[in-house]
Amino acid sequence: MIIEFSSAFIAAFVTLFIVIDPIMVTPIYASLTRSEEAKQRRRVAMEAAFIAACLLTFFGLAGNFMLHHLGISMAAFRTAGGILLFLMGFRMFFEPDGELEAKTPGPKASARENIAFFPLAIPLMAGPGAIATIMLLMGEPEASLIERSAALAATYVVLLSGVLIMAFAGKISDALGRTGMNVISRLLGMLLMALSTQYVFDGVRVGILEKIVAPLGA
Repeated sequence: MIIEFSSAFIAAFVTLFIVIDPIMVTPIYASLTRSEEAKQRRRVAMEAAFIAACLLTFFGLAGNFMLHHLGISMAAFRTAGGILLFLMGFRMFFEPDGELEAKTPGPKASARENIAFFPLAIPLMAGPGAIATIMLLMGEPEASLIERSAALAATYVVLLSGVLIMAFAGKISDALGRTGMNVISRLLGMLLMALSTQYVFDGVRVGILEKIVAPLGA
């Protein structure tokens, strides 16, 4: 049981960490909260993580039920999610600055009461990629209760790590600099493209190939 949980947790943690990318959130968070006191900055980070955790938990538990009633198969969702994640990874690898600009909010988002919810929780921490990923992890037909619990636990740990990283936002940005942030973004983008390609392969295999091969074998 412990081995199964650990294996599922590590796989989910790596995937979600790449997708949520708390390191990329750091410079945006630092920019939005630069005029706040340290205590207020910490509160904003924790509020954003809490909102993101609630959203991802909801979609992880109820998202597949919604898909079922919409008539969308998990294989189709896996393929679509894989394509979405591949596009994110592609942009992270080839245009790290473009990815940062895409996540940077407009002028209206700088209002004090909106920062925790938008853009930190949505779309930075609980964006389409993260929602698709948690639904894929929780929606595996063969996934056991232990594996689903590990996926949720990994989600919370990733968000908590995001809060810790944001707590040192200024120091991390200064230490890595723009070049360092771009290098990390490219490495994460390459891993994300590999993971998303596997999602597409699995979706096509289950959704198309197995439906063709199975009748032939019968």
